[in-house]
Amino acid sequence: MDGPRLRALMLVSVLLVMSGAPLVASAQDGVTCCNSTDFRLYLMGESDDGTLTPFQEDLEGDSSDSESTLVTPSILSEIKIGTWEVTWGTEGSYEESTWDFSIPYEVEGAAGLTINSTLEVRIGGSFYEGDGGLNPFLSGSGFLQVSVDIGSGQVNDGDRVQISLTVRNLMFSQPGDDAGVRFLWGSEAHDAHISMRFPLVDIEMKDASVLGNLVYLPIVLKSGFDGRMWSGSTGGISVQGSQVSQMPIATGVDGGVEVTFFWEAPDDFQSGSINVDFYLSPQDGLQITQSKSHEIVIGEDDDAPGGWYPANEPLRAGGSTLDLEINAEWDGYEVQREAILRFDGSMSQWMRWGLDNIGNQSLGSNSWWRNLNSYSDSVPSDDRHNGRVDDSELLALQGHLTGSASNLRSFMSNGLYLEVEAILGVNPIELGPSEITVDMGATRAFSADAITITIDTSYLYDSSEASRQILVETFVRASQDDYWTEIGLTAELKSTLFEDLGAVASDEIQYKHRRWILLEVITIEENDLDPDLDFRVEYQPSGFALYSALFGAMMSVLFLSVGIGISMAATKSRTSLPALVTVVTLGCLALVIYVLGMPMPIVFGVSLASVLLVMPVALVSPRTETVQKMTMKARGPSIQCPVCSTKVTVESDVRPLRMECPSCENMLRIEE
Repeated sequence: MDGPRLRALMLVSVLLVMSGAPLVASAQDGVTCCNSTDFRLYLMGESDDGTLTPFQEDLEGDSSDSESTLVTPSILSEIKIGTWEVTWGTEGSYEESTWDFSIPYEVEGAAGLTINSTLEVRIGGSFYEGDGGLNPFLSGSGFLQVSVDIGSGQVNDGDRVQISLTVRNLMFSQPGDDAGVRFLWGSEAHDAHISMRFPLVDIEMKDASVLGNLVYLPIVLKSGFDGRMWSGSTGGISVQGSQVSQMPIATGVDGGVEVTFFWEAPDDFQSGSINVDFYLSPQDGLQITQSKSHEIVIGEDDDAPGGWYPANEPLRAGGSTLDLEINAEWDGYEVQREAILRFDGSMSQWMRWGLDNIGNQSLGSNSWWRNLNSYSDSVPSDDRHNGRVDDSELLALQGHLTGSASNLRSFMSNGLYLEVEAILGVNPIELGPSEITVDMGATRAFSADAITITIDTSYLYDSSEASRQILVETFVRASQDDYWTEIGLTAELKSTLFEDLGAVASDEIQYKHRRWILLEVITIEENDLDPDLDFRVEYQPSGFALYSALFGAMMSVLFLSVGIGISMAATKSRTSLPALVTVVTLGCLALVIYVLGMPMPIVFGVSLASVLLVMPVALVSPRTETVQKMTMKARGPSIQCPVCSTKVTVESDVRPLRMECPSCENMLRIEE
């Protein structure tokens, strides 16, 4: 009996250990693998080449940017609305469920219609099909909905997930000549989607590492969307229930992205267990969470000397702030231009890491920093991969950028995702000698602190060309990833005494154009510029020195002076007040137009009008004698002083009246 009891006891012990083992692994490894998630895939792109995305921020903000397909009465038995697909990048099993498809529609030129619809779903080599019910009636606008029953199965890395919508048997009620039904998708207002239960992302919470009182918490997200799974979502962590606000570092890894958060331990925390809660939200209503406990000891440095450092190149699409300042001056022959770029965030992390990895042969084939491998010999071995940016590395970058126009274009376009012509005004090939400096800011260590790049250059432009010149235009390159989340723009262009900036044209952005006698200036100030805004500010100098700020002011003053002189000469025997009021009024108007930067011909026209209008105004002005008579009549009767012959106004009807002559001070007596 003891033997069987002993074996039974051992079996129970083994079962207990086995049952507890998965829970321990889950708590230690913090891995969510291949679990199905309820989420939406949004329809994007054209109907014949559409895509699917789980990221709500990919939807266009303006409803006018929606994609659409118009279906009109047709004898065809079946009409294809569109096909949308995405290549899946995770492996896992999906369970039996019902997928719900919804797409907005608008009925045009008819009271309504009945329609049969079919949705085909393909997952790798498996096909499923559903319909929208028996002849549903559609009117006005709404949503066409189709449900598809999906059986359980397995999805592999590289499988296509594809949906196709077809309609047939359209019967319109009270159709007009332009009857039809339009299906729309791809914008926030028309967010066509398919709701599904499917493996979306694998989350691995790695073990924490400690450096001093800083705790580094790396989290790996693996999906078919690579770094987009992080940059296209909102996410973060909380430690011990408190949200961590510091910006994480995102680096690309095989099949996904590694996001490393930083937590600064409080002074009273020395060692123990910390609970870390991670959340990821690619779309509204979906929040994927994962938790893990870490045992840490503050003061035990788990990393190499010099601090924690990412092994892979950081991603640039994690959110960065950009401030662009442009200062330019034109003297009629040459434009001196200074462009100052200040940025922080993910782009700063990417640039600091890249500078410290000049000559790194393990860089990815698509890494821009491979362009600097030829400068590896100029960087001492002690400066390489030491966790900070050294002078030798800065000199290597500055030498590369000033070496050729193509290098500068490549860095701005493929590195910072900015349009260099939009910032500098011309093609870099047309630039004269340029000086480029890089200021790493408060620290040269790996961080997200601000970096300042200053480009001081010039290019030739002859005022006699009278061609349009770009002050600034859209300088953020269009991309699926949001590299720049906040943008500020300050631009200023000045002219010299004898040159004008001419007519200024602007699209979708505000500017100020002012003249101040000694200079003419155009200024732009936008503190919160939309990265997707398509804008432009141009100027077109006339090449005519008379239109410059100084000569324009002198000519205007000359016209006004002539007008005043003519008014005085033409009103010797007439009152000059109307003519002077005309000249002064038009002069004030010309001054306002001049200062506000309106075209100089308009300023001259208003000033010249003061000369042309003063003559007819003077001719219709009353004579001086007439005014005096009217004044005397308005004042009452008067008498002439018998001593000095001065006319004295009698202001009283009392008789006899004694009054003093204001001129000779003799006393006068009026009897009647």
